[in-house]
Amino acid sequence: MNNKTYVIKIWSNVLIWENWINEKVIENITKQVNILKNSNINVLIVSSGAVALWKKKMKINEIKWLTKTECWQIFSSVWQASLMEIYTKYFDNYKINISQALLTRKDFSEKTNYNSIKKVLFTSLNLWIIPIINENDVLSEEELDFSDNDELWALIAAMIWAEKLIILSNIDWLYDEYPNWKLIKKVEKIDKSILSMVYKDKSSMWKWWMESKLKIAKMMLDLWIKMYIANWNKENTIEQISTWKNPWTLFEWIIENKVDSIRKWLKAWASPKGKIYVSTIIADLLKSGKRASLLEIWVEKIEKNFSKWEVVEVCDEEGKCIWYWVSKLDSTNINKDSKDTKIVIHTNYFINI
Repeated sequence: MNNKTYVIKIWSNVLIWENWINEKVIENITKQVNILKNSNINVLIVSSGAVALWKKKMKINEIKWLTKTECWQIFSSVWQASLMEIYTKYFDNYKINISQALLTRKDFSEKTNYNSIKKVLFTSLNLWIIPIINENDVLSEEELDFSDNDELWALIAAMIWAEKLIILSNIDWLYDEYPNWKLIKKVEKIDKSILSMVYKDKSSMWKWWMESKLKIAKMMLDLWIKMYIANWNKENTIEQISTWKNPWTLFEWIIENKVDSIRKWLKAWASPKGKIYVSTIIADLLKSGKRASLLEIWVEKIEKNFSKWEVVEVCDEEGKCIWYWVSKLDSTNINKDSKDTKIVIHTNYFINI
């Protein structure tokens, strides 16, 4: 697939209005997706909404014989059908076919499932079918498996090597501190100055929302995927982003000049001390020639101890060495079961094999 691909994530609070699905949002988005399609840009939509809808429509306390998780699973399946019906209604106006994929975190951790999902999504995009993706709450055992689909759309963007990831919310997003409230148009690094904008004089809901988005933004920066957070209710939001206009916050990586000398050293004299096995997602990215930092959450297994700044082999799940990399951490300080986005090896310190 040679066309550019955008992943568009629609936040739950945008889709739900007065206890029902906000059709104005879907009408607006389908119109702009049609414009992208006519410009040969593929689109994949990650759509929340089904779970948020049943929370507004149903009163859990009145359903005594079901647990909260059982309510989550049953009623989300009911409203999911309504959500897809409305998407179909508006995409039909442009004669655009859509498909539905309901996924869980487990689908990304099992190689067979992962490869199957990837093949279906790439094939759909090649046929100009718009996949509508949501979490499969019926099979999800955890109440907040993907945390408003934050992790879901990040994994999808990595899987299909998206050029841009666009989050549509109901706010203009990142501003500097009071009393200026100046919009931050571009973020190249998640550092203390950016984090201070999240924590200072903000509500707990704002902090929760911002923390989760910054965590994903850090992951996207390390994967060299541009990430936007924009207000859906502004005119032609998606279209403006597609034409390189930047009306809202853009997260984009920094390119450093010192990469070449490090690669030369790795190529000529590197002697690996240990091995790190990575998840299928990161292995596919590396094999395709994409540059990406290795985050702690993608470490599957470690062989042999190594120290900070020593060279290690990065291997796929079958043990095939993909890259040589310089580790930023001691092997004893890497927790392969962590869900953190701590960088184990930075993208600048690599050489492909």
